[in-house]
Amino acid sequence: MTLFVKDANTTVQSLATEVDGNGNLVPLHAPAATNAQGVSSVVGPQNPLPVINTTGAVASDGSGTIAAGGSAQALFGGVVPANGFLVQNNSSAALWLSDVGAASAGGASIQIGANGGVFATPSGYKPAGAVSLFGATTGQGFAARRWLSRSQVSGTRSRE
Repeated sequence: MTLFVKDANTTVQSLATEVDGNGNLVPLHAPAATNAQGVSSVVGPQNPLPVINTTGAVASDGSGTIAAGGSAQALFGGVVPANGFLVQNNSSAALWLSDVGAASAGGASIQIGANGGVFATPSGYKPAGAVSLFGATTGQGFAARRWLSRSQVSGTRSRE
């Protein structure tokens, strides 16, 4: 059975229903996913159910300081993080991060604010290439973590 209701815009919408065990008319619920704007849509081939990595991954430390102010440097020894990463700026000046080429003060680089600014990727994010960091001054400190893939944790591969 289909029940017709009006939404907030007074547009008639169909609502699929069925009779429950007590003989009450109840709506059928379709699996839906909510996007960043809070809009839900039905899950299907064109809109797959989002997958969240719930199997905790071991983190590898990539913390350090800017080795040469004014030059980009590779994070994590140039290894591409396979399962996401995080960088916190522990210095008193901005840092810039890029996972699409060499970081610089601007361009396609992402600015990380001074005194605790953080950039974190979603779980399972794998950038197209190595992550680089740019700071204007030698010695700027940062904390960095990358989450290892299962094969790295078990030792079957030495690099991602």
